[in-house]
Amino acid sequence: MDHIHATGILRSPFPDIWPPAVIKNDKGELDGFDVEVLREVGKRIGVKVDYVTNADGSIITWEEQTSGNWQGKYDIVINSMTPTAKRAEHVAFPVNYYYTIGVLAVHRDNTSIHTPADASGKRIGALKASKYDQYLRRQPFGIVGVPPITYKIENPTIVNFDHEDDVFSALAKGDGVELDGFVNDVPIVMSLIKEGKPFKIIGQPLYHTPSAVAILPGDPELADLLAKTVEAMRADGTLSKLSTKWFEYDMINE
Repeated sequence: MDHIHATGILRSPFPDIWPPAVIKNDKGELDGFDVEVLREVGKRIGVKVDYVTNADGSIITWEEQTSGNWQGKYDIVINSMTPTAKRAEHVAFPVNYYYTIGVLAVHRDNTSIHTPADASGKRIGALKASKYDQYLRRQPFGIVGVPPITYKIENPTIVNFDHEDDVFSALAKGDGVELDGFVNDVPIVMSLIKEGKPFKIIGQPLYHTPSAVAILPGDPELADLLAKTVEAMRADGTLSKLSTKWFEYDMINE
């Protein structure tokens, strides 16, 4: 909080492209649901938002963001992070800001996978250290208020990637070329399909989870400010408006 006050800047990791949560618009600028939520939070607390990268210009990995080993490079993550028990050992989650549903996606040419169970033993892609990876490894999310997950995919061959768009690119190469499917959130998969990616959604949802604002532990002043700011955005309809704009339906309430 002291650093934010002193600089007037709220730093966040430059995000992976993950439509419609994060996109690049026609001007080449970052946009999307998570981008607008962060931008509005910065506006309401009176600071400028600055996206940062590693010193060499590379994008900070999701594995680092969820580990809490931020090395003083950034102050906040608003990037659809699920507040799992494991992550809560290293980062703090002052407030949830939307809820989503996970699904299995396959290439549209696939004819052998009709239910999630049919993907058992197949090569399934997932962002490293993500909730999708946790789901495939059957690692409980441990989220308060969320019922235990019923796992539907047995013994998949998990193929991890450091960045989200690499998962999508691998499946887009063709059915079974590099992957047989991937796990992600339904609005993300729907957005990818809408923009022309050769994917389709399989079977019933895999899970239902919240997404939270993340900061480092030990900063109750910042945690309280962010919680009050996001809840005010929920109360005045800003979050619902942004959700409808980007996801085409309201995903704000549990």
